[in-house]
Amino acid sequence: MMNSMKTLRWTLYLTGVILILLGLWSLFYPLEALLSLAIYLGIGLCLSGVNHLLPCFSLRGEALYPRWFLFLGIMDLIVGVLMLTRIGLTAFMIPMVVAAWLCWIGLVRLVTCIRLRSLHLRGWWIMLLSSLALIACSCAMFLSPLVGWLSVVAILASTLIAAGALNILEGRMIFR
Repeated sequence: MMNSMKTLRWTLYLTGVILILLGLWSLFYPLEALLSLAIYLGIGLCLSGVNHLLPCFSLRGEALYPRWFLFLGIMDLIVGVLMLTRIGLTAFMIPMVVAAWLCWIGLVRLVTCIRLRSLHLRGWWIMLLSSLALIACSCAMFLSPLVGWLSVVAILASTLIAAGALNILEGRMIFR
């Protein structure tokens, strides 16, 4: 039992250090980090496509045969291969997708805050400010690809560093 706990603790420490190093690498080499993310997403979609296609062959003739998995698997493979063969375009599109997502959230929040105001609820203006901030950030990402790339890389790096720090903290707190 004691050896297992020691192994788990050192696994958490090592994983934490690796994640922190990857986060720092992302900060110092943002273009390479974005290209790596594009490759990772392409590989992930290809694996997802294969995963969706397997039940189409193994469950053929079964009542639970997922016919729509065939379409999903083929689409995942096509998009994954396109992403892997056009890494630069994929790396360019990642910030654009994030910007579109932020813009959508901002617009939904804007409509919601207008509804809250019409119901005479207090604090509606806080949602108005946050929705306008989201829309402004997404516009900046759309208008300047550099801002978009740096935003995505900053989010990636901070997430990796935070996850690494939490792994180390877990190793210290759980296995004292």
